Amino acid sequence: MQYSSAMRTITVLLLFLLARSSQAAPPLITWATVSAATKQCTPAREGWVNDTANVLSSTERNELSEMLSAYHDETHHQLVILTVPTLSGETIETFSQRVFNCWGIGYKGVNNGILIVLAINDRQGRIELGLGMSPYITDATAWSVMNSLMTPEFKQRHYALGLKRGLEKLMQEARHFVVQPSDLPAAHGAP
Repeated sequence: MQYSSAMRTITVLLLFLLARSSQAAPPLITWATVSAATKQCTPAREGWVNDTANVLSSTERNELSEMLSAYHDETHHQLVILTVPTLSGETIETFSQRVFNCWGIGYKGVNNGILIVLAINDRQGRIELGLGMSPYITDATAWSVMNSLMTPEFKQRHYALGLKRGLEKLMQEARHFVVQPSDLPAAHGAP
């Protein structure tokens, strides 16, 4: 199901001040081509933290995963992180909406998912919100979280810290909407 981009998401170009290394790194993932040459296949979801750009240490991935898992246990909200090296010419809006829908983030009928996408080499980030989250996290709040809490850390290449600060604020706002287990579909679970 497609939702209005204005209601669900906010896009912010991440202005990394530090230039990438002068040596080009080899691609960290390979994308298969779908019907249009500009569309990428969705990377496989491996849990709460999907670091295909390899910008997080294993310790950082584990800490963020534990944070997201504990939050899911508390609220039944699904917050997922995806880093990619590049969007390969696809817009971040199209990419993040496609990943959000393909991965089925949030519970059916509740729409309580949040996806944070970082395209490292493209210097772009997006917070994709399920419709159920929009009364609690506005576009302005999502923009503020990305712009004032996350981007300053990303400029310093402190990706884990930027993600943690952003997640803490998003979690705080979304706690106004705790889903009761009785409100969830019969077959539900964490990634």
